[in-house]
Amino acid sequence: QPKLPVIILMHGVPGAPSDWTRGSFADATALAFAEQHKGMAPILVMPDINGSPFGDSECVNSPKFGAIETYLTQTVPAFMRKNFNASTAPGSIATAGLSEGGTCAMTLALTNSKDIPVFANYSGLESPTYLQDKPEQTIQALFGGSQANYNAHNPPYLLAHQHFTGMAGWFEAGAQDSEAFPAARALQPLAAKAGIDTCIATPPGAHSFDFWTQAFRDSLPWLSWKLKLTPQPQSIPAQCTTAKS
Repeated sequence: QPKLPVIILMHGVPGAPSDWTRGSFADATALAFAEQHKGMAPILVMPDINGSPFGDSECVNSPKFGAIETYLTQTVPAFMRKNFNASTAPGSIATAGLSEGGTCAMTLALTNSKDIPVFANYSGLESPTYLQDKPEQTIQALFGGSQANYNAHNPPYLLAHQHFTGMAGWFEAGAQDSEAFPAARALQPLAAKAGIDTCIATPPGAHSFDFWTQAFRDSLPWLSWKLKLTPQPQSIPAQCTTAKS
């Protein structure tokens, strides 16, 4: 059997891993994709990123929630390789997520770019945000009061201060999503300027499972291509930009 790449799908808050199958039907989308590509599709894994339905870890290591970033970037990939024959090749892991999970997908890729060079952010915010708090409260709750630690996990800061050659990022947010829409519009040019190949889609839609069903369907062929599993899609329902080297 071929060693397949992995997409780590992350839910939001309130939420649970099963949101991806019961609410956004990622399994049906992936099955249809596999049927169109002679059985080939990335493996999907949907870990619990918060530990409880109303937790909000933002996928960082913190005193409040424990070593979530380590779990998602090291433990989960190792588990997939051991138990599901997942690929061990460099660049064989992508992150994707909805709402909080979208912010997580982007942040984890930027902070672990050698291992996770591909991400998809569906309706995420610009920065880690603990339970709708202001940055000051988020820094206290999740980063031990450390501004430097927050900066090291804050995508706008990272994109302004680092270059990410060889990375690719997909941004999708509904035009009626009052917070995620401007976030996607702000993040995509920052990512492109930082050397990331980007795609952005802002179709009609709200902060809803119907929208995330479509967003994953839109981006899966692109994700699979960027993971070097299937050919480049003939058409992509997004505006894509190749970053300047």
